[in-house]
Amino acid sequence: MLIIYDRINRVTKENKRKHKKNLRPVLFFSMIIICGLFLIFDMGQVQAASKTVKYKGKTIAKYNKSGQMVFIPSKNSSTNYKNLNHLMSGKKKKTIVIPKGSTVKLGGVLKPGNNTTIIATGAKVIGKKKSNVIFAAPNKKLKNLSIIGGTWRSVDKNGRTGSLFAFSYVTNLVMDGVDCNANYKGHAIEIIACKNVTIKNCTVAAIGSNPSKCLEEQIQIDLATKKTAPKIAEFGKKYVKGQTCENVYILNNTVTGARAVGVNWTDSEKGKWRNKFHKNVVIKGNTLTGTTSEALAYFNTVGGEISGNTIITNATRTDGNSSYTIGIHVAIMGIAPESMADSTLTISNNTVYGNRNGIHFKAYFNSNETKCLSQLGYVTVTDNTVYCKKGKKKAIVQVKQSCRKLTQSNNNLHTWN
Repeated sequence: MLIIYDRINRVTKENKRKHKKNLRPVLFFSMIIICGLFLIFDMGQVQAASKTVKYKGKTIAKYNKSGQMVFIPSKNSSTNYKNLNHLMSGKKKKTIVIPKGSTVKLGGVLKPGNNTTIIATGAKVIGKKKSNVIFAAPNKKLKNLSIIGGTWRSVDKNGRTGSLFAFSYVTNLVMDGVDCNANYKGHAIEIIACKNVTIKNCTVAAIGSNPSKCLEEQIQIDLATKKTAPKIAEFGKKYVKGQTCENVYILNNTVTGARAVGVNWTDSEKGKWRNKFHKNVVIKGNTLTGTTSEALAYFNTVGGEISGNTIITNATRTDGNSSYTIGIHVAIMGIAPESMADSTLTISNNTVYGNRNGIHFKAYFNSNETKCLSQLGYVTVTDNTVYCKKGKKKAIVQVKQSCRKLTQSNNNLHTWN
């Protein structure tokens, strides 16, 4: 038995020595592979950090450690817009950084491709005279466009009288922390037939002349028709058939204009597009000031929310269009889709200053103004503080049962002296 045990023990020790001997090359090669991977990764980081983008034989951007393309500004405005358009082109995911502290003058319009992020925090971008800074064409139908930060201006002395930013048929659009403006007669930001839009933390203040009856919005949410979008009409009739916006979020902005924000309709082409309605527009946490019209015009929209805002209109018109002096003007201008009946609109926790009315609801009536042809859905107005120059009784007004159901509670009403 002892002999057998001794032999077994010797065999076991022999096998262990062989296993250790065989394991050494495996461990050695494993270490080589691991070190190689670290070296490749490190080399990749170095290459990514030093990689440049060339266009027409010249370096126009350098990649940073995060893989973003850092734009190299030129003193030539024509070169700037061409180089930026080259960086923004195509469908691949990309981020362009306009360097902090730089001033970039553009000799033309920027036209981004899909999956583009533009970071301009701390930079200033100045558009060409009588031109958009960024234009999204309807035939491109862009997806995933973000503009982060920056001071964006027109070279025009009194601000852009058209649209500084013009977006049509864009899905997933974000503007965050942008400082921009237009003339009172123009729009800083125009959204036409777009889906899933967020405009947040932006500062928008109209400049230049402000006609006494001006109605133009600094942030305009619009439908696509020949009248409301003449530039879009140039691309073909199919792009101006009353296409509307859906899921638009205006959050935590400071906006001043003839109107601050307008969710629009049109009676053009003999009322052809009166029955076109936007869907789900949320106005939340903003400070909105209207100088010669409503601070917030909220027309032809199915479902949404207006909450946590400070909304002021300083308009003083006393003619037949005194409705332009309302703080929050909610209206149906056509016959709403069936979905309106069960829709909800919440107006809560706002501080509102209005002239004729603070908050006003009106639906579309027949020619004799006797029959409501379409109603707003379930409307809740709660916890608002409303100041009205015409007195407390005019602070919150519904015209002839314009809402299927209007619920009011905990609103503090005051005369605005």
